[in-house]
Amino acid sequence: MTAETPRISRPPRRQIGDWYTDEVTALVETGLRQLRMVSAVLLFPYIIRFRPGPDTPDLPVNQWTAALFICGALALTNVLSLTMERVSSERLRSFAGFFGLAADTVVVLLIVQVMPFFDHNLIWFILIIPVMEAGMRFGLAASIGTWVGLVGTLYLGETVWDRRTNMFDNGQLVLQRLGLVLLVSIPAVYLAQKLLLDIRIERRATGEAIRRSRLLENVAHASQRISRLDAGMVDEVLDSAVSLGFEVVDVCVKGFGDQWRLESARQTDPSISLPDPEAEDGGLQGVAELEGTILYHEGQDRDTDTILRQSGLSAMMVCPLGTEGDATVALRCGKRIGSRITRTEAECIELLAGNATIALHNKRLVGELRGMQHRLQHQAYHDVLTGLSNRSHFIELLDQTLIQARENGHRCAVAFIDLDRFKPVNDSLGHDVGNELLIAVARRLVSSVRDTDLVARMGGDEFVVLLHPVFDEDDEELTEVADRICRTIAEPFVVSGNEVVISCSVGLAVSADDVNGSTELIRRADLAMYRAKALGKARWEVYEPSVDEEGVSRIRIETDLRRAVANDQIAVEYQGIISVRSGQMIGAETLLRWNHPVRGPLRPDVLVEIAEDSGLIIDLGQRVMEKASCHLREWQDRFTERPPLVAVNVSPFQLFHPRFFTLLDDAIRDSGIDPGGLIIEITENIISAGDDCETLLHRLKERGVKLALDDFGQGQTSLRYLRRFPIDLLKIDKTFVQQGDKDPADRAILHSIINLAHDLGLVVIAEGVENLAQLRLLRELDCDLVQGFLLHKPMPPTMATEALARTRDRGRVSLGA
Repeated sequence: MTAETPRISRPPRRQIGDWYTDEVTALVETGLRQLRMVSAVLLFPYIIRFRPGPDTPDLPVNQWTAALFICGALALTNVLSLTMERVSSERLRSFAGFFGLAADTVVVLLIVQVMPFFDHNLIWFILIIPVMEAGMRFGLAASIGTWVGLVGTLYLGETVWDRRTNMFDNGQLVLQRLGLVLLVSIPAVYLAQKLLLDIRIERRATGEAIRRSRLLENVAHASQRISRLDAGMVDEVLDSAVSLGFEVVDVCVKGFGDQWRLESARQTDPSISLPDPEAEDGGLQGVAELEGTILYHEGQDRDTDTILRQSGLSAMMVCPLGTEGDATVALRCGKRIGSRITRTEAECIELLAGNATIALHNKRLVGELRGMQHRLQHQAYHDVLTGLSNRSHFIELLDQTLIQARENGHRCAVAFIDLDRFKPVNDSLGHDVGNELLIAVARRLVSSVRDTDLVARMGGDEFVVLLHPVFDEDDEELTEVADRICRTIAEPFVVSGNEVVISCSVGLAVSADDVNGSTELIRRADLAMYRAKALGKARWEVYEPSVDEEGVSRIRIETDLRRAVANDQIAVEYQGIISVRSGQMIGAETLLRWNHPVRGPLRPDVLVEIAEDSGLIIDLGQRVMEKASCHLREWQDRFTERPPLVAVNVSPFQLFHPRFFTLLDDAIRDSGIDPGGLIIEITENIISAGDDCETLLHRLKERGVKLALDDFGQGQTSLRYLRRFPIDLLKIDKTFVQQGDKDPADRAILHSIINLAHDLGLVVIAEGVENLAQLRLLRELDCDLVQGFLLHKPMPPTMATEALARTRDRGRVSLGA
């Protein structure tokens, strides 16, 4: 509200029927003009031909002058009536009406009193004309007043005018004639008023219907524009409200904090305004809870009158438009002082508000639908866990990039990334930690590539990168990206308080003329990735045509291996474990052997990798465990005095598999072995899995088996795990053994590892002994057990049995000077 109160203009005089009254008045005027014209046409020849007789006095002027005067007065009255129709002033039109009535009355008086054209009996009926005219113009009271004035004027005229006969001579006849005039005039006036009223009502209804039709048409057009749901919807509502006849309109919004604010407004008169929407008297209090329209108007109560007059308004409508998001929307419409809100306007504004409410609701639904479509599209093309592009999106973009590269003469490349040692982490620390690790890997990959490259997740622990543009296989930028990826992933991760170290193998494939599509390019990158794994992992390799043959061979080997496991065609050999002090063979390590029908014997590391990738590792490991258990039972039965030990390697995939302990229990039970003679060898990457691994190792110890940590020194095992976990034996990686007699640093590492193991109460096994120098060094460093080609090559079970028998028959054996 402003402090200054605007000046209130005086409302105009209320008309009978607004603009319809002018039309009815024009109809009356038209009838009177026609009556004057007919009267002039009839009187003019009558007056010209008038001749005074013995009973009629002479005219005061000649016949032509009298005719021109009377007919001219009638004509001038008609001209004045026509002129006043074009005048907008109500006062002038009222004055013209009085003047016309006076003129017509004077003409009648002249005809009756001064110019005796007619008989006295006819004169009384001529008096009816001005009486009825007054009634039609100004009502019954004016009709009676005109009648009294005419009679009084005639009586005075008859009294002072010297005439032979007086029409008031016979009193009884005069009363009859006066009554007859009233008897004819009053019903005629009533009938005329009734006729005019019917005309007014009919014209008003017709006009209202036309106006209502036009307003509804405006609302319909506005609703069509509003239903477009574009940014100009609020402006369309405001413009439509103004077109319905409101001088000031606005749209207000209540958002956070339950505070109303003005969104947009329109006004045709700067002297009026709507109340402040934030004020208590702004008309918006409680509008959010209403389902209908609030109408404020003059005369409602004193407070409302004060509020409206301060804003220069006579009425105000408030229509709730529903909600848009978390906001409430309302439409306010005002009328200036002196005008009113008609029922048609109110209905049209409510209809407009209803359409706007529906439009807002539809807009919200459309927004929600578009948001849902966007989310669905994002889910369809992006990985839910990492937010990266998924396989389908990557393939689609790769196809487009291949087409563009071919058209522009450029090339693109695909880097296929597979995480090394991810499965043990996922199985040991849980899937939640595994998911966090994948998310962290995704972030590092994005930070390692160029801005023009695209990172996607193919599924599981496999990622791909679209590298574009590149120019050839020797592009330095291509290899730099691959190096950055390998280095970045090799850095330790901290997930859920656990430090995790993994690596990745990367395969690179560059588009060429013989690449038919995305599938072929991804296949080549995948084959290159497998080559990187076969060459030691944690590295990258570029696709070469020879890799195709390797890939095909790998698939064939996997098929043949699956058949061999099912048909029990897997064999084992043993490599003896020798005591450094006694020289006796105290046990043997179980080695996997499979003689491929075409390729011959395959390396155990190749078999294990293929088995892990294909899911055969559980069945393959079960075969090995069953055979080792049977041979251990045979040796325990034969060599009862000092039963030998048998070591079996267990991969992380086996240890973390739900069936592993069931299969191990079955093997121990079915073979009937003493589990104390079974050594389970695990690698360092299992140890790094943390608490979950500790639980699994304790479950192994509960079964009475011994635990050996294999390839110690190759990984990044924390030394605190050696103290915490129930390890019995520590196997030193062969790289330190084979370099210990040559490199002082490796000798120092060997010495430290052996002393540390002994301090922790562990038995030390050194593997990979290939010459006497290495053996002498291990004896000097007080190593407990050794194995290697110098002492025993891998041998079939029968030869291993014979070797065990020989060492026991000879007692202590010398291992060399």
